[in-house]
Amino acid sequence: MTRETALSLILAGVVGVFGYRLGVGDAPVIERVEYRPAVVQADGSVIAERDPTPPAEPAPHRIPRGNVEVRRVEIEVQPDAPGCPVCRVDLSLVRDTEGGQRVITSSPDGTVTRALDVPIYPALLPPPVRPWAAGIWHDPINEGFGVWGERDISRIRVGASAGYDDVAGPRADLRVGWTFGG
Repeated sequence: MTRETALSLILAGVVGVFGYRLGVGDAPVIERVEYRPAVVQADGSVIAERDPTPPAEPAPHRIPRGNVEVRRVEIEVQPDAPGCPVCRVDLSLVRDTEGGQRVITSSPDGTVTRALDVPIYPALLPPPVRPWAAGIWHDPINEGFGVWGERDISRIRVGASAGYDDVAGPRADLRVGWTFGG
């Protein structure tokens, strides 16, 4: 193994470790979900009890294909009119196929006559994934030129280039790297 090859491998290792460490900071932080009791506020509204145990049964209503249930809410309401029984309302917050959020509601005790979802803070959508890149290159020192292409596969980037320069003539290069930052 030549000295240059050894130095290249060491440099690649250092860059890989450094890149990995930088990329760890980009990982999303999961919401800390723990049990909280219900709180009845002075105006009569209720901050719902929070139970972090995932429900064993499926949603009480149909979740459209491609949607993911993110949260489930169950509400029991005692109407103010005399003699009316308690009414239960079930809600599911879902992430829809476009990446946004929607609310699905149903009631085992009656028919939902109106449902309104008002997004106060729109959901943050992930940026579109663009795993491919391509371009041209030029080496003014060796009078070289050519084309290149790269593809991201998870945190690994692979690429290749082909071209010509006055020193080496026709040439082809292969690359493997680690993606990080953001």
